[in-house]
Amino acid sequence: MSSALYGDLAEVRACEQRIVNCWPAPGTLMIEGFAVRFANGYSGRANSASAMQPKADLGEGDIAVIEQLYREAQLPPTFRDTPLMSRATRKRLDRRGYVLKDASFGMIADFTGARFPRRTDVEIAREPSPEWLEGISRFQTPEKRSPAHLRAIVGAIRVPAFFATVRREGRAIGFACSAVDRGYAEIASVMLDPAARGQGFGRGLVETLLAEAVAAGARKGFLQVEVKNSIARALYAGLGYRDLYYYETIWLKG
Repeated sequence: MSSALYGDLAEVRACEQRIVNCWPAPGTLMIEGFAVRFANGYSGRANSASAMQPKADLGEGDIAVIEQLYREAQLPPTFRDTPLMSRATRKRLDRRGYVLKDASFGMIADFTGARFPRRTDVEIAREPSPEWLEGISRFQTPEKRSPAHLRAIVGAIRVPAFFATVRREGRAIGFACSAVDRGYAEIASVMLDPAARGQGFGRGLVETLLAEAVAAGARKGFLQVEVKNSIARALYAGLGYRDLYYYETIWLKG
Protein backbone atom coordinates (compact mmCIF):
# COMPACT_ATOMS: atom_id res chain seq x y z
CA MET A 1 0.00 0.00 0.00
CA SER A 2 1.48 3.35 -0.97
CA SER A 3 1.46 6.22 1.51
CA ALA A 4 1.02 8.56 -1.47
CA LEU A 5 -2.55 7.32 -1.94
CA TYR A 6 -3.86 8.81 1.29
CA GLY A 7 -4.79 12.11 2.74
CA ASP A 8 -5.20 15.83 2.32
CA LEU A 9 -1.54 16.89 2.40
CA ALA A 10 -2.26 20.10 4.30
CA GLU A 11 -3.97 18.07 7.03
CA VAL A 12 -1.21 15.45 7.01
CA ARG A 13 1.37 18.21 7.39
CA ALA A 14 -0.60 19.75 10.26
CA CYS A 15 -0.65 16.43 12.11
CA GLU A 16 2.96 15.47 11.40
CA GLN A 17 4.31 18.81 12.58
CA ARG A 18 2.22 18.63 15.74
CA ILE A 19 3.53 15.15 16.54
CA VAL A 20 6.92 16.75 17.16
CA ASN A 21 5.37 19.00 19.83
CA CYS A 22 2.84 16.58 21.33
CA TRP A 23 5.31 13.69 21.55
CA PRO A 24 8.71 15.41 21.70
CA ALA A 25 12.07 13.69 21.51
CA PRO A 26 14.85 14.83 23.88
CA GLY A 27 17.01 15.43 20.80
CA THR A 28 15.85 16.70 17.39
CA LEU A 29 17.77 17.86 14.32
CA MET A 30 16.30 19.40 11.17
CA ILE A 31 17.88 18.14 7.94
CA GLU A 32 16.42 19.19 4.57
CA GLY A 33 12.81 19.27 5.74
CA PHE A 34 13.08 16.17 7.94
CA ALA A 35 12.86 16.10 11.74
CA VAL A 36 15.50 13.59 12.85
CA ARG A 37 14.62 12.57 16.39
CA PHE A 38 16.40 10.75 19.23
CA ALA A 39 14.79 9.45 22.43
CA ASN A 40 16.99 6.66 23.79
CA GLY A 41 15.20 4.09 21.63
CA TYR A 42 11.87 4.61 23.41
CA SER A 43 9.03 5.05 20.87
CA GLY A 44 9.22 4.56 17.13
CA ARG A 45 8.05 8.08 16.31
CA ALA A 46 10.57 9.72 18.64
CA ASN A 47 13.50 7.71 17.23
CA SER A 48 13.03 8.17 13.50
CA ALA A 49 13.33 10.73 10.73
CA SER A 50 10.05 12.17 9.45
CA ALA A 51 9.27 14.63 6.67
CA MET A 52 7.77 17.90 7.86
CA GLN A 53 6.68 19.31 4.49
CA PRO A 54 5.27 17.94 1.23
CA LYS A 55 7.76 16.38 -1.19
CA ALA A 56 10.57 16.59 1.37
CA ASP A 57 13.58 15.08 -0.35
CA LEU A 58 16.88 13.68 0.89
CA GLY A 59 19.88 13.05 -1.31
CA GLU A 60 22.28 10.16 -0.75
CA GLY A 61 24.62 12.38 1.25
CA ASP A 62 21.89 13.55 3.62
CA ILE A 63 20.70 9.98 4.15
CA ALA A 64 24.25 8.90 4.96
CA VAL A 65 24.56 11.72 7.53
CA ILE A 66 21.30 10.67 9.21
CA GLU A 67 22.37 7.02 9.26
CA GLN A 68 25.63 7.97 10.95
CA LEU A 69 23.82 10.07 13.54
CA TYR A 70 21.60 7.13 14.49
CA ARG A 71 24.54 4.73 14.64
CA GLU A 72 26.43 7.12 16.91
CA ALA A 73 23.36 7.13 19.16
CA GLN A 74 23.39 3.29 19.06
CA LEU A 75 20.03 3.27 17.29
CA PRO A 76 19.06 1.63 13.99
CA PRO A 77 18.59 4.20 11.20
CA THR A 78 14.82 4.58 10.86
CA PHE A 79 12.48 6.65 8.68
CA ARG A 80 8.73 7.16 8.70
CA ASP A 81 7.47 7.14 5.11
CA THR A 82 4.41 9.38 5.23
CA PRO A 83 2.75 11.09 2.24
CA LEU A 84 5.11 14.03 2.88
CA MET A 85 8.24 12.07 1.91
CA SER A 86 9.20 12.30 -1.75
CA ARG A 87 8.98 9.07 -3.74
CA ALA A 88 12.57 9.64 -4.86
CA THR A 89 13.69 9.53 -1.23
CA ARG A 90 11.81 6.30 -0.62
CA LYS A 91 13.48 4.74 -3.68
CA ARG A 92 16.90 5.75 -2.37
CA LEU A 93 16.12 4.21 1.01
CA ASP A 94 14.91 1.00 -0.63
CA ARG A 95 18.15 0.76 -2.60
CA ARG A 96 20.12 1.18 0.61
CA GLY A 97 18.43 -1.89 2.09
CA TYR A 98 15.69 -0.42 4.27
CA VAL A 99 12.93 -2.88 5.15
CA LEU A 100 9.48 -2.58 6.67
CA LYS A 101 9.35 -2.38 10.46
CA ASP A 102 5.64 -1.68 10.83
CA ALA A 103 2.73 0.10 9.16
CA SER A 104 0.25 2.50 10.69
CA PHE A 105 -2.65 4.79 9.96
CA GLY A 106 -2.78 8.42 10.93
CA MET A 107 -6.38 9.03 11.98
CA ILE A 108 -8.22 12.32 12.40
CA ALA A 109 -11.52 13.50 13.88
CA ASP A 110 -13.54 16.73 13.71
CA PHE A 111 -14.75 17.75 17.17
CA THR A 112 -17.27 20.33 15.95
CA GLY A 113 -20.35 19.86 18.10
CA ALA A 114 -18.84 16.84 19.86
CA ARG A 115 -19.48 16.13 23.52
CA PHE A 116 -17.45 13.52 25.33
CA PRO A 117 -18.39 12.15 28.77
CA ARG A 118 -15.99 12.30 31.69
CA ARG A 119 -15.73 9.00 33.53
CA THR A 120 -15.74 9.30 37.33
CA ASP A 121 -13.19 6.48 37.62
CA VAL A 122 -10.67 8.32 35.42
CA GLU A 123 -8.28 10.74 37.12
CA ILE A 124 -6.68 13.56 35.12
CA ALA A 125 -3.37 15.19 36.05
CA ARG A 126 -1.40 17.92 34.30
CA GLU A 127 1.94 16.27 35.07
CA PRO A 128 2.97 12.60 34.78
CA SER A 129 3.18 11.04 38.23
CA PRO A 130 5.64 8.25 39.15
CA GLU A 131 2.63 5.90 39.27
CA TRP A 132 1.61 6.92 35.73
CA LEU A 133 5.13 6.49 34.36
CA GLU A 134 5.59 3.11 36.02
CA GLY A 135 2.11 1.97 34.99
CA ILE A 136 2.65 2.79 31.32
CA SER A 137 6.02 1.04 31.43
CA ARG A 138 4.59 -2.05 33.11
CA PHE A 139 2.19 -2.73 30.25
CA GLN A 140 4.61 -1.82 27.45
CA THR A 141 6.69 -4.10 25.25
CA PRO A 142 10.09 -5.00 26.77
CA GLU A 143 12.06 -2.29 24.93
CA LYS A 144 9.71 0.38 26.33
CA ARG A 145 9.74 -0.53 30.03
CA SER A 146 11.81 2.44 31.15
CA PRO A 147 9.98 5.10 33.20
CA ALA A 148 13.05 7.34 32.90
CA HIS A 149 13.04 7.25 29.10
CA LEU A 150 9.28 7.84 29.01
CA ARG A 151 9.71 10.75 31.41
CA ALA A 152 12.30 12.26 29.05
CA ILE A 153 9.59 12.42 26.37
CA VAL A 154 6.47 13.47 28.24
CA GLY A 155 8.44 15.77 30.55
CA ALA A 156 9.49 17.76 27.48
CA ILE A 157 5.91 18.53 26.34
CA ARG A 158 5.44 22.30 26.27
CA VAL A 159 1.87 22.42 24.96
CA PRO A 160 -1.11 21.69 27.26
CA ALA A 161 -1.01 18.02 28.26
CA PHE A 162 -3.25 15.68 30.26
CA PHE A 163 -2.32 12.39 31.91
CA ALA A 164 -5.12 9.94 32.64
CA THR A 165 -5.33 7.03 35.07
CA VAL A 166 -8.34 4.73 35.40
CA ARG A 167 -8.93 2.73 38.57
CA ARG A 168 -10.97 -0.31 39.50
CA GLU A 169 -11.57 -0.83 43.19
CA GLY A 170 -8.80 1.66 43.89
CA ARG A 171 -6.17 -0.08 41.75
CA ALA A 172 -4.73 1.63 38.69
CA ILE A 173 -5.48 -0.55 35.67
CA GLY A 174 -5.08 1.81 32.71
CA PHE A 175 -3.22 4.88 31.55
CA ALA A 176 -3.17 7.30 28.60
CA CYS A 177 -2.24 10.87 27.73
CA SER A 178 -3.21 13.70 25.43
CA ALA A 179 -1.61 16.95 24.30
CA VAL A 180 -3.20 19.91 22.52
CA ASP A 181 -1.25 21.93 19.97
CA ARG A 182 -2.93 24.81 18.13
CA GLY A 183 -6.38 23.28 18.11
CA TYR A 184 -5.36 19.66 17.47
CA ALA A 185 -5.37 17.06 20.24
CA GLU A 186 -3.27 13.92 20.06
CA ILE A 187 -4.13 10.78 22.04
CA ALA A 188 -1.15 8.58 22.91
CA SER A 189 0.08 5.74 25.13
CA VAL A 190 -3.26 4.09 25.83
CA MET A 191 -2.25 1.16 28.06
CA LEU A 192 -4.63 -1.19 29.83
CA ASP A 193 -4.17 -4.18 32.11
CA PRO A 194 -4.91 -7.20 29.88
CA ALA A 195 -7.37 -8.50 32.49
CA ALA A 196 -9.42 -5.30 32.15
CA ARG A 197 -9.75 -5.26 28.37
CA GLY A 198 -13.12 -5.45 26.68
CA GLN A 199 -14.92 -3.81 29.60
CA GLY A 200 -15.07 -0.19 28.44
CA PHE A 201 -12.11 1.12 30.44
CA GLY A 202 -10.08 2.02 27.34
CA ARG A 203 -12.99 3.93 25.85
CA GLY A 204 -13.51 5.70 29.16
CA LEU A 205 -9.87 6.79 29.24
CA VAL A 206 -10.02 8.19 25.72
CA GLU A 207 -13.41 9.90 26.13
CA THR A 208 -12.30 11.61 29.33
CA LEU A 209 -9.10 12.84 27.70
CA LEU A 210 -11.07 14.12 24.71
CA ALA A 211 -13.42 15.99 27.04
CA GLU A 212 -10.40 17.70 28.60
CA ALA A 213 -8.91 18.43 25.18
CA VAL A 214 -12.10 20.02 23.85
CA ALA A 215 -12.33 22.15 27.00
CA ALA A 216 -8.74 23.24 26.30
CA GLY A 217 -9.67 24.40 22.79
CA ALA A 218 -9.14 21.33 20.62
CA ARG A 219 -11.16 21.46 17.38
CA LYS A 220 -9.73 18.28 15.92
CA GLY A 221 -8.18 15.08 17.14
CA PHE A 222 -5.43 12.98 15.64
CA LEU A 223 -3.51 9.85 16.51
CA GLN A 224 -1.47 7.02 15.06
CA VAL A 225 -2.42 3.37 15.30
CA GLU A 226 -0.80 0.29 13.83
CA VAL A 227 -2.63 -1.22 10.88
CA LYS A 228 -2.76 -4.60 12.62
CA ASN A 229 -4.40 -3.18 15.77
CA SER A 230 -7.98 -3.67 14.63
CA ILE A 231 -9.42 -3.35 18.15
CA ALA A 232 -7.95 0.13 18.67
CA ARG A 233 -8.93 1.23 15.17
CA ALA A 234 -12.54 0.17 15.83
CA LEU A 235 -12.55 2.06 19.15
CA TYR A 236 -11.36 5.28 17.51
CA ALA A 237 -13.72 4.91 14.56
CA GLY A 238 -16.56 4.68 17.08
CA LEU A 239 -15.42 8.02 18.50
CA GLY A 240 -15.53 9.72 15.11
CA TYR A 241 -11.98 9.19 13.85
CA ARG A 242 -11.29 8.28 10.23
CA ASP A 243 -8.18 7.21 8.36
CA LEU A 244 -6.31 10.24 7.03
CA TYR A 245 -3.12 8.60 5.78
CA TYR A 246 -1.17 5.38 5.74
CA TYR A 247 2.52 5.32 6.52
CA GLU A 248 5.32 2.83 6.86
CA THR A 249 8.19 2.82 9.32
CA ILE A 250 11.27 1.43 7.60
CA TRP A 251 14.71 0.71 9.03
CA LEU A 252 18.15 -0.76 8.50
CA LYS A 253 17.77 -3.72 10.79
CA GLY A 254 20.84 -5.18 12.42
